[in-house]
Amino acid sequence: MSAQNLEALLHSRAVLAVGEPSSALERGLLRRLQASADSVVIADSWWSLHAHLHRRDDVPRLAVVFDAALISVDVVDALGASHCRGVIWTSAESIPDAVLQAARPHRLRFVGPRSAGFFLGGGLSAGEFPPDVAAGSLALIAQWGSIAAAAIDWAAGRGIGFSWAVTTGAESDADIADFLDVAALDPATRAVILQLGAVRAGRKFMSAARACARLKPVVVLQSRVGGREALTGTDPVRTAAFARAGLVECSTLDGLFDALTALARIPARPQVRVITVGNGAGLCALGVDAVLRHGLALAHCAPATVDAIGALAPRARALEGAIDAGPVEPQALADLCRRLMADDGVDYVLMVHSPQLDSAHQLYVDALLAAQLGPRLVTVWLGLKTALEARRRSTDAGLATFVTAGQAARALRYRWLHGRTRELLMQTPPPVDREPVDRLAMQQMLQAAAGRGDHQLPTPAADELLARYRLPLRTPAGAMAARGFELSIERHREMGTYLSITAVSGLLRSDTGIGFAPLDGLLAQRMIEAINLPLSERAQAPLAAALLSLSQIALDQPAVAQLRLTLALDERAQLHRIGDASVEVDPTPPLERRRLILAPYPDVLQKVVTTRDGRRYRLRPIRPEDEPALVTLLERLRPDDVRLRFFAAIRYFSHEMAARMTQIDYDRELVLIAQPDDEPETLCAVAHLVIDAYGERGEFALLVHHDHAGSGLGRQLMNELIAHGRAQQLQQIVGDVLRHNRPMLALAAHLGFTEKPHDQEPDCRRVELDLSPGAAATGL
Repeated sequence: MSAQNLEALLHSRAVLAVGEPSSALERGLLRRLQASADSVVIADSWWSLHAHLHRRDDVPRLAVVFDAALISVDVVDALGASHCRGVIWTSAESIPDAVLQAARPHRLRFVGPRSAGFFLGGGLSAGEFPPDVAAGSLALIAQWGSIAAAAIDWAAGRGIGFSWAVTTGAESDADIADFLDVAALDPATRAVILQLGAVRAGRKFMSAARACARLKPVVVLQSRVGGREALTGTDPVRTAAFARAGLVECSTLDGLFDALTALARIPARPQVRVITVGNGAGLCALGVDAVLRHGLALAHCAPATVDAIGALAPRARALEGAIDAGPVEPQALADLCRRLMADDGVDYVLMVHSPQLDSAHQLYVDALLAAQLGPRLVTVWLGLKTALEARRRSTDAGLATFVTAGQAARALRYRWLHGRTRELLMQTPPPVDREPVDRLAMQQMLQAAAGRGDHQLPTPAADELLARYRLPLRTPAGAMAARGFELSIERHREMGTYLSITAVSGLLRSDTGIGFAPLDGLLAQRMIEAINLPLSERAQAPLAAALLSLSQIALDQPAVAQLRLTLALDERAQLHRIGDASVEVDPTPPLERRRLILAPYPDVLQKVVTTRDGRRYRLRPIRPEDEPALVTLLERLRPDDVRLRFFAAIRYFSHEMAARMTQIDYDRELVLIAQPDDEPETLCAVAHLVIDAYGERGEFALLVHHDHAGSGLGRQLMNELIAHGRAQQLQQIVGDVLRHNRPMLALAAHLGFTEKPHDQEPDCRRVELDLSPGAAATGL
């Protein structure tokens, strides 16, 4: 059900408590409810619960279950009929399947079991959290209440507030992905902190994570759980999935706290060039070492800045990536920092200050705060007794403040990682040569092997499979291999099918690059870069081609549970296969959504249509590498056509805008393009359908170049969007159309859309098409 009713749950003001609290934590939760809710009704027995439910006129929108024995199918039906929207299940006892099934028709959402509840910044507190959490712009989504409580308490001690926080527990219904959708759409949330111990549905999680990370920073801490609840550290496959989704991962709990500070206090910059300012050469060395250790760049001042600093602090020395201010007066230190921040070569100033007999922290805190230097100043007050007050006052003033230079540099790295991740997500991949493969023949071969009970594909059949997908043959006799590489297709219990590459030389092994199908040229290159070996572009090219072939096998052949082969890269940068490939066959492969965590290209939607004037067009879903052709189409539009499509006059179409239209999640949206049959490289029309986070409604947009308008091409594209909406079981398709766009309004009317005034834009009309069961079929 995705994010349905979860926003209403978070904004509840009236609560029904089911049963009496039985633990200190539950009693504390009830006290917080009573202190923050408009009303709390306690139904402590079967009789009082049913008496309250059958009033039907004042059942709260939220129920908190303290006694699971009181919840039955009849109770759930009564809650749903009374428009209750959510249930917090604090008990460790599982939620019965019959209860969950009864809740679905009412769209009644359950959070738990083992949920520590939630709170809304400045609103309801329905969780086991500190009572004085400030309102802010961070959302916290955690599976474990203990980590959530620690993070919230840490943030409260540093004046960082939350828009809301929720603990999902064991996730029988609402899960991490659902609340990521809520965070993505929430205007009060600027960034998201995520903690997870298990991924319930990999495909759903990745879809929600990618959607959220495109809009705002998401920092994640994974806490992997092994057998008997033993903590076993991070999972590299999850780590690769987080990176693919655009998340910034923290490896430790204290790293998560640094990320909290970075997201809440430190502004993003195109670059991260850091200069350290210290009141001693040793402190400067600590800062520079921390900056370099965390992969950041040292800032270099302009000569004019160095001269100005010399005038402000005559004993100051310019070092590599640092300024040793030496013994300096408080006001002079503040002026020095201000001058550095004005230098175009400096993005952040890392000030590391040690208390001395004649220079206590307090005076320097006063000077820096009075100067109001802004959030690009990152402070480190060393020590303990005198540093505590300095850190508190800096935090209260909104500065990012840390105990050590290493923590400060790590926080800056998280800021940098977020920007870099977004940049990588938006890169345009090169075109891929997609030679046709007889997928059906290979599927039949694998099915035949499974039918014979062959869990391992025989060597001749494995050779044929690899040859069909253009993977290298065995090494010719006498060929010398300069390097060896192990490539594989594997299955992960949460993340489904993944690909890996590792360089090998005898007993030595490199780092492993991990990726997920579908790959493109850029993603394959990043997998190769992850093994951390110096390879030339000439050497990388055949490896990337091999990874793309493996990706295609993973997409096309669900029966391949595992595939392993070793390739040799010779001195001429040619690949050969060493030994036999191992192909494990799965007679009962999992469903696609469990097997592939990223929606594959929907090639079944490709078709050729003929318009009224006899022209033939190829319609197909867009690919990331279509970006140049899309930009060419947009730049060839007339100004009026641009305004009708984008509701604004746009003269320049940026890479970011075009990437947003080409690099899509096929589970959440569809972009169909039209190419003339006689101009296969040209785009002449684009139709877009975006599905909301609830999976109920799609919003369309249509663009047809004026040279191809009036022929019925737009109608063909709209019919395809409507058919796709029905296949996705949408309830409604809507669109916003300018009032004077008469052709689009006429087309919408012809297709069965109803028209009404727009709620917020007087120059727009809203058109709506009902796709619910029983509605008249439309689209001809």
